[in-house]
Amino acid sequence: MKKTQVEEESRVIVGAHGVAAEEDHIVMSKLLGIGFGSLAIFAVGIVWAYTIQVRTMKEAQPDGPPPRPAAMGQYEVGIVNQRLFEQDWHAEEKIGGQLQTLEAGWGDQPGVKAHPNLDEAMKSVIAKQNAPAPAPQPPPEPTPAPRQ
Repeated sequence: MKKTQVEEESRVIVGAHGVAAEEDHIVMSKLLGIGFGSLAIFAVGIVWAYTIQVRTMKEAQPDGPPPRPAAMGQYEVGIVNQRLFEQDWHAEEKIGGQLQTLEAGWGDQPGVKAHPNLDEAMKSVIAKQNAPAPAPQPPPEPTPAPRQ
């Protein structure tokens, strides 16, 4: 059935500046049909992918998954730490010990903090490196063997 010009013009909205636009008209039945149809297609795809995965896993491992490795669960395997960062406290303990030593300082009397400045520390390091090597001690003289 053809609409009359009055019916077509009644749907046209004319703005303040003379711009004409039609009102929105959404066909919900088509929209819902497309939505449910795509959900059905995705459901079929999910089932199909699952069956392919199960079949492939049975072909790859007919006896089931391999046994759990003996080293699994240890702290370190080779040089790789196996624990999660949240469970590993080694780094915090090490840094804590270093900070405690640094705060304690060093000195002749116990409990006295004596931190040398940078120049003094560098001079002591250089002096230790440039110190003459101690003279080698002569080998001990052999003792005479007892006579029989």
